[in-house]
Amino acid sequence: MTHEFLKIIESYKKASQKNIRTVLAKIVHVEGSSYRKEGTQMLIDEYENITGALSGGCVEQEVIRQSISVFSSNCPKVFKYDGRFRLGCEGSIYILIEMFQPDNELLSLIEQAIEQRQSFSLSCSFLADEISRPNFGTSFEFKDITIYHSNYEKDSNNLVFKQQIQPLNRLCIFGIEHDAEKLSQMASFLGWEVIVIGSEYSAVNGSDFPSAKSVFTMKPEDLDPNLFCENTAVVVMSHNFSKDLRFLLNIISSKVRYIGLLGPVHRREKLLNAILDTDILIDDMVFDKIHGPAGLAIGSQTPEEIALSIMAEITSTWRTQKQAEFACFSDEKV
Repeated sequence: MTHEFLKIIESYKKASQKNIRTVLAKIVHVEGSSYRKEGTQMLIDEYENITGALSGGCVEQEVIRQSISVFSSNCPKVFKYDGRFRLGCEGSIYILIEMFQPDNELLSLIEQAIEQRQSFSLSCSFLADEISRPNFGTSFEFKDITIYHSNYEKDSNNLVFKQQIQPLNRLCIFGIEHDAEKLSQMASFLGWEVIVIGSEYSAVNGSDFPSAKSVFTMKPEDLDPNLFCENTAVVVMSHNFSKDLRFLLNIISSKVRYIGLLGPVHRREKLLNAILDTDILIDDMVFDKIHGPAGLAIGSQTPEEIALSIMAEITSTWRTQKQAEFACFSDEKV
């Protein structure tokens, strides 16, 4: 996932500043079931400090042990971890370990893609066998350029696992009360980019929402439409009906995937009826992404529990749609 990859990049930068070498370990192939799937990564430095994990905690020590030979030889390797005997999972995972030393050009391209919310791909060259080969490794494919790994061979017989790094999932919160701050914390903990929006008269700043990337106060009519892209969820929780209505009128037709409304069902109906009474042309499909009351029904009472239920519902929406997209290209049922 994107936020896990960004943590790896940050850890690499810190290690590089201290001249500490690092390797990247990635699951590139799975046979049967496993705790984590292809594309899961972890960074290991030469002092055995790690960022990320390939399992719930069972695989990591073996990955560290296997990385020793990569540090000493500078040669990438693949090893197989059989979870049937050690994890309790009915499957095995193949893990590619390679030296990780991106140069400034590559780091800059990654940062630009993340900031501009552009996807890019990682292509891992490997064989599903316990073997070391110089031509194993990961190449990075951006919109206009590809950065190949140092021993890349165009016509090799290696397998290729391709992983797309998507823009960070974004949560826009309209509201600045105590419960909004708890939702910001929960979303940030789960790896979401959080944008907090208050009305033009709100007295709020970044220190009130330390987990948020940005905090804005503005008229809903002045909102930047680029904030509300396909990878975005919105939760409306200002506790003020007229403010919520103004905000909804300006984002109801955007490409966001989820709109959550805080409050009871009758408040949701009142808001939607007010929207329908306007002259705005709204596709009927828009109402499928409106959730009110926001959150799964888990009996939440505290602001923390409400934040948990909302993020659980948003996560469910994201995962369900991903499975549906996969099903369109697969003969197997999801």
